[in-house]
Amino acid sequence: SLIFFPRKRFVDLVDTIPSLVLNMLAVLSMRLRRFATQIENLSLKEVPARLAGYLLYLSEEQNSPNRVMLEISKGQLASLLGTIPETLSRIFARMSGEGLIKVNGKEIDLLDLEGLELKE
Repeated sequence: SLIFFPRKRFVDLVDTIPSLVLNMLAVLSMRLRRFATQIENLSLKEVPARLAGYLLYLSEEQNSPNRVMLEISKGQLASLLGTIPETLSRIFARMSGEGLIKVNGKEIDLLDLEGLELKE
């Protein structure tokens, strides 16, 4: 969601609620850290490691250690990970064969968290 505040009202709000600035800085800092990690992953890690890291990130984000739900299409996920859908499908199949995950559409069971962490 996007909310628009006129500048004057926003400044008045910040004057009234100083903790608002700290909360905004925390959110922006978290986003910056996430983007820096994503850039590092894209430039330094192979696709299987990126996928493992993304699945572990989703697990934490969704507060679900054993199952994650992909909220984007596999094509979008491939783009996010810097690869093509065919390569992503092969990596999903390989990880399934290794007993790390079980893919059922957009639902992915994380069968071996330690194995995923080692792959990351």
